Order: sequence, then structure tokens, then C-alpha cells
Amino acid sequence: MKNTKKKIELALVEPMYSTYHYQGPCTATLVNNPLIKNWHLNQVTILTCTQKFLDGFTTPEIGITDSSWRTNPYLDRKWYNMEFLGGYTNVVIRKLLDAGYYVCFSGIDDYYVDGKSWYHKRHFEHDGCICGYDRENKTFCIYAYDQNWIYRKFWTPQKSFDAARRAQFKKGRYGEICGIKPKEDQIAFSHETALNKIAEYLDSNMEKYPENPKGIACGIVVHDYIAKYTGKLYDGSIPYEKMDPRVFRMIWEHKKVMLERIQSIEEALSLDHSISDAYKTVVREADNCRMLYAAHHMKERKWSLLTIQKNLLSMKAREQELLIALLQKTRGEEG
Repeated sequence: MKNTKKKIELALVEPMYSTYHYQGPCTATLVNNPLIKNWHLNQVTILTCTQKFLDGFTTPEIGITDSSWRTNPYLDRKWYNMEFLGGYTNVVIRKLLDAGYYVCFSGIDDYYVDGKSWYHKRHFEHDGCICGYDRENKTFCIYAYDQNWIYRKFWTPQKSFDAARRAQFKKGRYGEICGIKPKEDQIAFSHETALNKIAEYLDSNMEKYPENPKGIACGIVVHDYIAKYTGKLYDGSIPYEKMDPRVFRMIWEHKKVMLERIQSIEEALSLDHSISDAYKTVVREADNCRMLYAAHHMKERKWSLLTIQKNLLSMKAREQELLIALLQKTRGEEG
């Protein structure tokens, strides 16, 4: 049966993590089943970073384990390799959207996508999510970082997306599209699981994750490595022009979700809010570091890096103190 729909735009909610394109759709698409957020509060806790920056690489590749839409077990996924879709790529995208699937894509050249982060600035193989189409205007609604580096929905000509896709084809590189939609599972918050993940997050130090340019650090020790990264920006061993602007946004988002996790634990166990109230200072400090770092990225302010480094380590110590107190308090309540 011929598709007679002219326009569709799927709704989004505020994502838990949106530092990277692979994170945003994981929770922004949970309009019809917000309880899947509980899986993130239960499980998605562990900060990570690579250590390649210790030996010449220019980013610590900071992330959070299992924060990708690719790994969320409660998202239905339908994969298609664009190499074999040919001229039917946009037809498949529309059919997926009609069926309520958000369409994540990879392997397109941002240079050609009108409104996207690297439009007419840099050839960059990138990803994003399509959440709507308008057949009359021949546009797609894309959820990604725009030209001002704001993560949001915006409309772009379909021909821009086509050009971005074909540019990669000419290089022999074929991306994928994947329809994602929340499953109907009703996920409950588990304070036991959340507390175990917090304990795992805290079981982390320089002895367990010593300096190794080929290594990956996990847990709270990541703050120590980001402090080292900030030091390298300060001494110039990582050039200002090569700084990774995303680092402190990831840390801030981690603290925001950790606060929500603590509040959920307190509610589940009928505790007072003393720890979550105190933890709000950690979130504020993470936000302050984020803003100072962003200002430095816009215009070099080398002095601010030492302030960021000092505040980061102070914030880590405060977070560690509060999370240990939470574990002790809940073990007392449970035991």
C-alpha cells in the first residue's frame, strides 16, 4: 500500500546523557516508556577514559559504560547497511519513522548536512538521529549537534543528507541506519543494583589503574586522569587547538545522573535527603568546571586550566566522601 503520509515528527524527551551522538537517542527516545530510565539509574554508572593522551593522543576519550543506544537492552533495533539500500535508503527511513522508530545513522559526511556541526567547515564522518520527515518540503528532522554545537532537533534538506551519504560511498565507506524504539518492558528501580554499581565505581584508584598509554581507566580514578589531561593542556604538550571540548560536559552529566540515582535510593529506602542535598554541590562544581572549560575553548585562558584542575580534584574528593557515606548509611539501613 502506497504511503500517503506527508509529514511526521517523533517526540523527544530530555536525555540523561548527550555529550555524544551515540548517547542522546538512548534516553531521548523513551517517550512511550520512560521506565527504561530506571535501567540507566541501576546500571549506567561507570566513568571511563583511555590513557592514550599520556603519549601523544589529544583526547582522553571520556565516556560512561553502556550509555550508548547500541547497548541498551530495552531498545528494539532494526539494522540496515546503506551499501545495499541504494536509492531506497530514504524510503526505508520514512517507513521506520511511520512505524514509530527513530532512525540512528552513521557514516555520513557532516560537511554536506545543512545545519549540522561541521557543515561547510570540515569533512568529518559522523552520526546522528532522524526523528521526522516532511515530504512536501523534502526535509528530514535531525537530532544532533547543530552548527552552534547545541544538541537539538533541526530540519535539513533531504538532498543534504543524500550528498553526505554519497560522499562517503565514493570513498568506499558505507554507513548504517538503525531504527530504534523502546520495548514495552516495565523496568523497576533497584536500589541494590544501583548501590552495587556505586561500590564498583568507587573501587578505583591509581594502583588499580596505573599509568599506561595503552590502558583504560574506569571509575572514580578517571578524575585523576582528566586532571592529568588538563595539565597537559596547560603545559602545551597537548596543543590548545587540539583540546577535546566534550570532556567536562561528560563529567557534569555524570554528576547530574548520579544525583538522580542517589535521590532514587533515598526514596526507595525512605531515607532523609541529607546526602543528595550535599551532593548538589558536586553537581554545581562540575557545572562550574564545564563552563570554565567551555570559556577556555572559545578563547584561550590558560590560567583557568589550573583552577579547573584544582576544582576537579576537590570535587572528586567530595563525591568520594558522600558516596562512601551513602554506602555506609544504606548498609546500616539494610543490615
